[in-house]
Parts: sequence; structure tokens; C-alpha cells
Amino acid sequence: MKSNNSTVNADTPEKSLMSGKTKSPVHSHGSGSTRLIIMLTMTFLFFVVELVFGYFSHSMALIADSFHMLSDVMALGIAYGCIRIASRDTKKNTFGWVRAEVLGAMVNGVFLLALCFTIFIESITRIVEPEKIKEPKTVLIVGVIGLVINIIGMFLFHGHAHGHPHGGIDNTTSPMDGEASHLINSHNDRALALTDIGTPDEIVPTAPKKTKSGSGQLNMRGVFLHVLSDAIGSVIVIATALVSWLVPGWETVKLYMDPTLSLLMVLLMVLTTFPLVHETALILLQTTPKYVEIEEIKKELLKLDGIEAVHEFHVWRLVGERIIATVHIRFRSLRDYLDCAPLIRSLFHQNSIHSATIQPEFEEMGPGGCALTCLPENCNLSDVKCCKELTQSNQTHSDATQRSDIEEVCPQKL
Repeated sequence: MKSNNSTVNADTPEKSLMSGKTKSPVHSHGSGSTRLIIMLTMTFLFFVVELVFGYFSHSMALIADSFHMLSDVMALGIAYGCIRIASRDTKKNTFGWVRAEVLGAMVNGVFLLALCFTIFIESITRIVEPEKIKEPKTVLIVGVIGLVINIIGMFLFHGHAHGHPHGGIDNTTSPMDGEASHLINSHNDRALALTDIGTPDEIVPTAPKKTKSGSGQLNMRGVFLHVLSDAIGSVIVIATALVSWLVPGWETVKLYMDPTLSLLMVLLMVLTTFPLVHETALILLQTTPKYVEIEEIKKELLKLDGIEAVHEFHVWRLVGERIIATVHIRFRSLRDYLDCAPLIRSLFHQNSIHSATIQPEFEEMGPGGCALTCLPENCNLSDVKCCKELTQSNQTHSDATQRSDIEEVCPQKL
């Protein structure tokens, strides 16, 4: 039985094989960190001003809004902390901490949805039991200051949240020379490693399909939505304060204007925040991106000369546009595998998959065989092994071969 693992990568390797130290595959976050610190400082100072002024003026509205600003300070702190964590080097986690920013974006998104729910309940309460705004001048001043701070925040984060994706994709691929492949013997398995070697005249242009935001962009998007919600809230505060202060009469409008506009703001924020939570949840659940057509890729692989079968094909997103794939491919021979490797790599590039691990399997294993089967009576991993059904061809292998398989997959059971 022959089985080798081959990793085909388009990106620069993120792990040093000599040191075993993994760096998070994200670029410098210096600019984003600086913007977050600036916004965090302004928001915290405004929180202190509102809290102190609210207690001195006995204004419950200002005190309540100050604690809303405190929630923004927490959201900004989460975003900043996730950026710092994502940039750490680690020897333990093979992908680093890159998903910290995705997690931070999801936490901020859920936090914002919870805040929307709170505002919704408060608005309904105000509609059922309307209250007239007290001290409209004070409310107006606070609203203007808050709007200025939030406008600054929107300028700080808007371009960063919608800019270039992290870890940009190279739109050309350089097919590897099959003769440059070499066998590497490690302490626990045999791997056929494909070196990223190509000639200048063999560059294959690719047209990557639609890609999603990077993890850092998702994180900043969560921050931007917090700032946007505050800006809309400040506009509502200014509008209701002006009407209450300068417009005579209109008592009914003055009573219901604030809660009605707040409900509209909640609707807008839910519509903009839910997609963020949905996208981050899909990434954390390791779902296949919608723009990657698994069945179409399988069909294209089977069209390549030398490929007999494709199975156990799994595709998921690490962060943003960084797509990971693993697949078992049956070849007629090792020569066919070496010849097909650059074509497979190019096909994956065209489908936005830039890091793929291939387990090649060969005809002498028998029809329907799998390189990583294990025996149910001797291995507790029978429910999670890659190929769940043992075929007749696998069962006819010698006891020595079967024992070798068990040693490789489940050494603790021997």
C-alpha cells in the first residue's frame, strides 16, 4: 500500500520547517492598531465627560448614554486585543492566531445585535409610555460632541475596513517541474513534497473568483458598525433635541420622534450587522465558501489524464480569502502524479484555493481502496477516519501491512 501526502501552496510558507515556529499569516497591523488606540482614547474620554456631567446635572439621559459609550470602549478594546493576539508568533498553533480577529469581529457583531435589541425594547417602552425630553440644550451639546467623535471614527475606519484584503493573492501561478519533486522521510510518515519551482515562460494566468474580506477587515468592519450606530444615534439625538428646543407646539411629534427614529436605526443596524455575524460564523464553522464549486472542481480533476478517482475532498476557509483544501486523488502511477501536480495546482488557483494538501493513492492499492483505513476492532477512530468503509481489496492485505497502518494511524492502541 502506498500513500504520500503532498502539499501544494501558492503562498510563501508560513512555517519554518527548521524552527517549527509559525507566524500568523497577516501583514502588519500597525495602522489599524494606531487608529483603534486613537478612537479608544477619544471614546473613553467622552465616556468620562458624559458620566461626570450627567451626575453634576442630575441628567439620567447623559448617565445612560455614558454607559453606552462604555460599551463602545469595550468593543474597541476587543478589536485591539484581537489584533495584538493575531500578530503573535506561536510554536503550538500551526496556523498561528489568525482567527482571533474573526472571533473578535463575531463578538462585536453579536454585541451590537444585543445592543440593538436593548434599544428596541427601550423604544417600544417609550412609545407605550412617552416621555418629553428634558434639558434639550444639554442633550444637543452632548449629541454634537458625540457626532463629531463618531465622524472622526468613521473616517479612521471606513477605508481600513474596506481596503485591500490581508495576504493578497498573486494572480499568476508558476507550474512546478515534476522532476523537481523529491521524497522527504520524516519520523512519522513519508511525504512527497512539491517544491515551488517553475520556469518564467510557464506562468499560467489565473482569474480568481470572488473572494471575501480578510480577517482584519472583518474585525475593523465590526468596529466601523459600532461607530456607525453611534453616529446615527447622535444624529437622532441632535434632531430630537432641536425639535424639542426650537419648534413650538408639535407635542405629539416631540413625544414619539425619538423612539420612532430609534426603531428605524435598529432596523438599519440589524440589516448591516447580521451579514457580519453570519460570515464570521461560517468561517469559524469551517464551511465551504459559496464561490468554490466542489463538484465542478472534481469534474475538472477527473478530466486530467492519469487521475482515476477523487474522494474525501474538503474545502474550508481559515480566514477571509485564505482557502484550505485537502483531497485524496487516485493516480495510475507515481509518474502520473508528478505530471498532474502542476495542473492540479493551477486548477486550484483558478478556484481561489491557494493552499491544498493532496494524498495521492495508486492503482496497486486495488479498486476502491483507501490509504488511511483502520480496523474497527482495533481502533477507536473508526468513526472519524477518512474513509469509513473497508473494501474487499483492503481486507486482503497481509497482517503485516494492516499492523503498519494501525501503527501509523493509532499507535496508542498497540
